[in-house]
Amino acid sequence: MSEADISIRRATELDQPAIRALARTGQLNRTDVKWSSCWVATAAGQQIVGIVQMRRHSDGSHELGPLVVRKEMRGQGVAKRLMDALVAAEPGPVWMVTAHVFTAVCKRWGFRPIEAPSAPVEVRRNQRMSSLARVFRMRQPTRPLIILERLPA
Repeated sequence: MSEADISIRRATELDQPAIRALARTGQLNRTDVKWSSCWVATAAGQQIVGIVQMRRHSDGSHELGPLVVRKEMRGQGVAKRLMDALVAAEPGPVWMVTAHVFTAVCKRWGFRPIEAPSAPVEVRRNQRMSSLARVFRMRQPTRPLIILERLPA
């Protein structure tokens, strides 16, 4: 399947079951992934093959949430297309909590690492909660997650 066979669009309420199922394959908290803040990648037959979420927090910050691509579709540009669409639709500042290993990849969309105290309160809270969840899920200490920031052009 080529990149041309993949379509990117905002999610609809009818997509929620497929979004939750895909989130489950990515070991994400599927109750935290809401269709109304997601973009989806669809392949032939309109099957959802990838999702990305933009969380809008009560403190006014926007945080890039989970990005998951079906295992058999990885390496085909689905994640790149989802990120391109989401970043183009969000002209303001955006933060993300991620593992350090993804820093270099995220630079192509203008993200850069920042110190946690510089991030909005809700983003810092998600960093702490996600780091704790990793420790409990993996049952061993892991490297802490970092915060990346993308400022408007």
